[in-house]
Amino acid sequence: MDKVAIISDIHGNYTALKAAIENIEKRGIKKIFCLGDMLVKCSEPKECVSTILEKCEVVLQGNCERRVVIDPLIKEHFWNRDALSKEQIDKIKKLPFSYDFYMSGYKIRLMHASPNSVHEKAKYWDFDENFEDRFTHMFDNTEYLNNIGEEEPDIVVFGHIHKHFLYRIKNKMIINPGSISNSSELLTVNDDKICYGSYLIIEGELNSKDISEITYKFVKFTYDYIKEASNILNSDMPNKEEAYEEIYSGKYFNRKRLNEEARKNGKNSNNI
Repeated sequence: MDKVAIISDIHGNYTALKAAIENIEKRGIKKIFCLGDMLVKCSEPKECVSTILEKCEVVLQGNCERRVVIDPLIKEHFWNRDALSKEQIDKIKKLPFSYDFYMSGYKIRLMHASPNSVHEKAKYWDFDENFEDRFTHMFDNTEYLNNIGEEEPDIVVFGHIHKHFLYRIKNKMIINPGSISNSSELLTVNDDKICYGSYLIIEGELNSKDISEITYKFVKFTYDYIKEASNILNSDMPNKEEAYEEIYSGKYFNRKRLNEEARKNGKNSNNI
């Protein structure tokens, strides 16, 4: 049986990334696929990009990669871009939008957010009357996808929303591995705070179109989030006070101010 680890949304958090890679490697897993968002939010984007490009066999472009190297909107994007080497920027520009492969007879599609955009965020935790339409939309073969062939995927694995879950309707399934960083999973146990990141393991017969056993496993790992928060506070990154609080408290800060910054720079976007 083959094992593939799928990680997503690292966001410049080198402390969490190292803990995740160590956790993956101690399980003897040699194949790692990354769904994007290596950049923005934390203080070590260059180190994260270097490690991911070295360790991951497949790396996709996320919305943060696109913002930083193609369409920067705010100071935080420019700061991340300036932290990268020219070689890293060139490689990021060439990252694919999606990746398809077979595992134990199932066609699996990887992408960052949706088949239409690296920015699109559909609320898959809201089981309202439009949920099934949003679910079905994830399997569309669109012009943006790479390596798709004619058949729709059986399984779609995507990142972006920082929430790990699995949901199936009939013979189709969507899976989110959760995020390495900024997961908001900060628990207090016996007065000690514990911060989790998460990733996905898929086990089966890689590159086989014959139906056989397949397993999906979410892994929640801990890392030294206080160290990462301190790294942010001691850096010269923009928005470091808010970024510090986001890692330290596990609560997302309101990015309304950053949207306003983008508008002042002549940009109009809520996807920053």
